[in-house]
Amino acid sequence: MDYKNFAIIVAGGKGERMQSRTRKQYLTLGNIPILGHTVMKFDRCEDIHEIILVIPSKDIEYCQKYIVDPFQFSKTIHLTSGGQTRQDSVFNGLKFARTRSGYPEKTIVMIHDGVRPFVDDTIIKACIKNAVKHGACVPAVKITDTVKQADSDGCVEKTVKRDKLYGIQTPQGFKLNLILDAFDHAAKTDFAGTDDASLMEHSGHKVYIVKGSKRNIKITTPYDLVMGKYLLDSESGSK
Repeated sequence: MDYKNFAIIVAGGKGERMQSRTRKQYLTLGNIPILGHTVMKFDRCEDIHEIILVIPSKDIEYCQKYIVDPFQFSKTIHLTSGGQTRQDSVFNGLKFARTRSGYPEKTIVMIHDGVRPFVDDTIIKACIKNAVKHGACVPAVKITDTVKQADSDGCVEKTVKRDKLYGIQTPQGFKLNLILDAFDHAAKTDFAGTDDASLMEHSGHKVYIVKGSKRNIKITTPYDLVMGKYLLDSESGSK
């Protein structure tokens, strides 16, 4: 049996760091909402079968009208409500995927930030391939800056070796049955992770790294928005 692959796109941010009244996922790049750009990347990927948008319940009508309907996406797109935290929202998306999959052990989920609109096919396909092989994988880029550890007063304690340090991105890929088990275990042990892979690590499962991209930025600040406009212009210029 072939695997069924879902993109679970989580878009529940309030945009506080963006200093905008509009939620960051609805701000525009080239007259298209950031979230619209993100959905497009997964809609165009032949290895993705269905897309699940996890959004605040009060935004469902808005997303249907301004994110889904205008762009005539080819994939089936589901809208489902998020929770109090990102972890709760992802869990809601996973449980929705379970209702659609039929066979969780033969289902791959790509959990992605709604405000990472520059993910590309290469990363998506590499994550799917390695999730099938290993059960869990994340895209990452090696850290090149010097990293220092400081105390609570801001005084440097030591310089951290960076040869094994990575900046982790999304989409993070998992076999659905394994990530559901990890979320169940996190709930039972009152564990809150900083990303989805950390829940797999907490449950004792190995997570493998695939090559990410410095273009795969997360747009959370006004500076990121400026960078996003530059990247969009560079994409348009390369076509």
